[in-house]
Amino acid sequence: MTEVSIYKDKVQQFTQTVDVDFIMITEPLNVYYFTGVLIRPHERMLALLINTNTNETALVYPALDEGMVTGATNLTKKLPFSDGEDAFQSIYDFTDGQSIGVEGDVLSFNRYKRLREKFEDENIVAIDTEISNARGIKTKEEKQLLLDAVEITEKALADLTSREVIGMTEAEVASYLVDRMKAYGGVGPSFGPIVLTGANSALPHGVPGDTKIQSGDFLLIDFGVVTKDNYVSDITRTFIVGEPTDKQREIYEAVLAANIAGVKATKKDAVISSIDNSGRHEIESKGYGEYFTHRIGHGLGLDIHEAPSMDKNNHDTLISGNVVTIEPGIYIEGYGGVRIEDMLFVDDETVSLTSYPKSIEDAVLRKG
Repeated sequence: MTEVSIYKDKVQQFTQTVDVDFIMITEPLNVYYFTGVLIRPHERMLALLINTNTNETALVYPALDEGMVTGATNLTKKLPFSDGEDAFQSIYDFTDGQSIGVEGDVLSFNRYKRLREKFEDENIVAIDTEISNARGIKTKEEKQLLLDAVEITEKALADLTSREVIGMTEAEVASYLVDRMKAYGGVGPSFGPIVLTGANSALPHGVPGDTKIQSGDFLLIDFGVVTKDNYVSDITRTFIVGEPTDKQREIYEAVLAANIAGVKATKKDAVISSIDNSGRHEIESKGYGEYFTHRIGHGLGLDIHEAPSMDKNNHDTLISGNVVTIEPGIYIEGYGGVRIEDMLFVDDETVSLTSYPKSIEDAVLRKG
């Protein structure tokens, strides 16, 4: 299937999920999802317009980005505008109908007021859920793009663990990982990276700083890459620098058991809350329940956080094409923390996209 066909299919499938005459999509990654065109317009207008009755599409975009749109042959119309021109006039001309679906979480108040010049308030409808659901189902092609991102990430991590890390700062490790990901073809990091050592590893979303890695530390590394195809990875491994203590072993094994239970429970048609509960039970049964302070995972794809949310209050079921993380953790203030994260592709048989070793023996970084 050609890229043009893929994008046309995405549009056609999506229009069947909404009950409006027109759709206006302005978030750049959402526009990219449906067109293959990635533009960062800053304060300028970027809008993908879709006629849900005919599946005709139009892209309103800054004329200075013409070169980014040249290959987008799936678009019915291309509507560039120059600085100083009113981009909304193109939107008004294309949307000859009664109702329009918009991204409620994205649309600014000023742009909402411009839409009110043409549409009644009750006919401006938020379609965020429908967009999230569409992006939450990955194709086999997207699965491969995500696997490519994981492979880059794991190669960079293998490079790090093959060298001596004692004496390096958290920030130096983070910089090293970014450099290695770029060396393997990545565009840049998908976030962070989060690199935390010693007591800092108890901060689930801490920022790497000047703290040096020492023997006896937990070393938590949570990072990922953005590829040239704009797909991302997200993996966490926690290491023990030097010989682990009994308490470190106990904490690590509790998190590993939770990770394995969560991975095992991640199946097509599984209730999401039950997956969170399966991992949480392992940690609670070992007396560390109060130290597992977040959901067990999340979806990802073009963004680092996408649908579905893998939390205890989400009673939806997983469906084929969902890509999710399983990342339980234990965080003890003043002592340290452990998180282990894998990426999974849900299908008739769920596949782990992540293959980096995670046994406690694999987690031990010995000197020399």
